[in-house]
Amino acid sequence: QVAFADRLLLNKVDLVPEEKDLKAVEARLRDINKFAPIIRSEQAKVSVDQVLGIKAFDLTRTLEMDPEFLNTDGEHEHDQSVTSVGIAMDGAVDLARLNAWLGPLVETRGVDIYRMKGVLAVAGQDLKYVYHAVHMIFNGTYSEPWGADETRCCKLMFIGKNLDEKELKAGFERCLSTKKRKAT
Repeated sequence: QVAFADRLLLNKVDLVPEEKDLKAVEARLRDINKFAPIIRSEQAKVSVDQVLGIKAFDLTRTLEMDPEFLNTDGEHEHDQSVTSVGIAMDGAVDLARLNAWLGPLVETRGVDIYRMKGVLAVAGQDLKYVYHAVHMIFNGTYSEPWGADETRCCKLMFIGKNLDEKELKAGFERCLSTKKRKAT
């Protein structure tokens, strides 16, 4: 993806304390893709005009980098051990239970969990809790309020290798502030 990107967004730069480390990452990206501008960002905040309507795709350049780009007869393999697990439950989570479950989960399975994201209803909060994680790096924040006619619920998605759907659903269900809810 880096090789064919029209723009490279280098996100979470605020988490890198040394400028030399950012320069090293940019140099590595430049080794893979010499053409795409690198845009630094924090919390994925970039100007819309830097990524939309840029008319940057160039078939000639793409074919120079990969002469087989238009070949649809080639082999295409997927790693069958990489799957996704979605969880949707009505109700709200107990934040202490959620943290007690997620902390060890990320520590022990973070290498296999490529991505987690979700929107959660938290008991005692009127705002939606939105989070995402990549491997062992987790970020969450309260966002907009739940609508008056909106059902308070929790929706999560895990993408990774060797995910155990039953284990994930059971673990999350234990985080609910009420035991009446079941996974869907």
